[in-house]
Formats: sequence, C-alpha cells, structure tokens
Amino acid sequence: MKNLGIDIGGTSIKYGIVDGTNLISNFEITNQFESVQEFKTSIINLVEDISQKEEFNSIGIAFPGNINIDGTIQSSPNLSFLEGQNIFDVLSITNFNFRVENDAYLAALAESKTNDLNEYYFVTLGTGIGSTLIRNGELVKSNSGSSGELGHTVLNFQEANDDYRSGIFESYFNNSEFVSRAKSDLKNFPNSVLNSLDSFTPREISDSSKLGDDLSIITIMEMGKILGIGLSSAANLTGIPIFVIGGGISNMTSLLFDTALKTMKKRVIPELKDKVDIRISKNKNFAGIIGAALYTKEIK
Repeated sequence: MKNLGIDIGGTSIKYGIVDGTNLISNFEITNQFESVQEFKTSIINLVEDISQKEEFNSIGIAFPGNINIDGTIQSSPNLSFLEGQNIFDVLSITNFNFRVENDAYLAALAESKTNDLNEYYFVTLGTGIGSTLIRNGELVKSNSGSSGELGHTVLNFQEANDDYRSGIFESYFNNSEFVSRAKSDLKNFPNSVLNSLDSFTPREISDSSKLGDDLSIITIMEMGKILGIGLSSAANLTGIPIFVIGGGISNMTSLLFDTALKTMKKRVIPELKDKVDIRISKNKNFAGIIGAALYTKEIK
C-alpha cells in the first residue's frame, strides 16, 4: 500500500511515496514561506502535482511543532506565523485522507521499525532539535503530549532574554549556528576552502573537513562539544544513555559525533560513562517522510 509522506522542515520540505516501509521516490523544495496563505497554497499545489504523477492512498504530514488533538498549532518556532492556526483548516486537502503529527515523533516512528534497541532517545538535528523517547519499539509521551524536548534544555541561564527560548540547547546547535561559527572565523583562516565559496552549509563544512581544512575541523569539533554537553544533560536527567541521531546533520562527518561522545564521557555521571552511545539513524534524513507515511497507514 502506497502512502505520501510530507516532512515539513524549517528550511525545506521533503516528500515522497512510501510503499510498505520502503521509500520509492523522494523530492525536496525550499521552505521560504512567510504567511499562512503561502504555506497553504504551496502544500496543496504540491499534493495535487504529485497525485497526477503517483498513486497513493493517504497522506501523512510531519510538522515542526506541537499540535493539539483538535489540530490547533500550539508552537512552531521556525514557522511562527502558523501558531494558533488549525492545521486541518489550513490544509483542507479534501480529496485525500491526511494526518498530522510532530516531525520528531514521526521520524522516531520510522526509526522504531528498523531499530532493535530497547530504550533510547531519537534526536533529529537540523534547523532545530527534535526528540522522542522510544521504549520497546513504542513512542513514549507524557500526558501533555511531549516526549521530552531535549532542544529546550537550558545551556545558558545568563542570556538577556527571559522566555522559554532563552539560552536553550537548540539555540546553540543548529544548521545556522554551524555556518555562523565558521563565518565568524574565516578571516583567521585565509587558506580555508570555505573562503572560496560564495555561500556554504554544514554539508560543505563537513566535506571540507575531510580534505583537512583546519577551519572546518575546528568548527565541527566546537559544535561536537556543544552537542555532547546537550546530550549529557539529557542522559544525566533521565538515565537514558543511548541517542540515535536523524535529520540533515546526521549526514555529517563522524568527527562531529566522535567529539560529542568524547565530551559525553567526561560530562555524564559515573554510572553512565561506559554506557553512553551515539548512533546514526538507519533512515537518516528520510525518516520524517517514512514516518509520516507509516503514521497515516497505521491509524487508518
């Protein structure tokens, strides 16, 4: 049975057809929407376009934020213009059955179908940080609907602002922060490969590090340390030492994760030191698409 999975990210929208648990086609468009109408028109046009090329039974949508059971979007930091809107009213894809759930949860759902670990946190790294606790192959949620927002762990309580986004893990570790850190140090590395590029992303930083580029290596190690500190906080709080990484950043060089793990072994409580581990998702950056399609299939 084929289903369409749509993974809405803060900077891009990935979508594809999933047959069973296999992704058989995938596409990506840039997410530059700044209004409800732009978002609505683009998603509906996307569905209409792919429906003319592919057959599918229903649609699953992975959304970057928290949604009430009635469809009201409670929070979506990277698509704030949608907060307070009802996602079912916004999309109104009347010709197809569709379901919507948090993107990190759906990426974790895809991972849970292919991973034999008993208990771990599935963490998506990209525009922001999403996380879901998985135990015995099932997604674990609290009564409030949360599975523990690791991205909102406070790393810096001295920031000037005083709201729920102040000083959080996600503010210090994301795609943009990778680029900003490298750019801020470009003048000190005139021979860096990155100086020859008009623009670059974490992907180029990763590729350059494999060529021995000093700036790229330093940037990745600095970000790896931040990642390790953030994950250590979660491990110390919950006692769960294993983290499976998905999202776009999961494709980066192993230097990032080796540095993070080395940091974790220094920062976790003694009884977790030999247990902490970081693994890369088998579905990598396609987990959201696959999980969205599986979600709508499972609840039909």
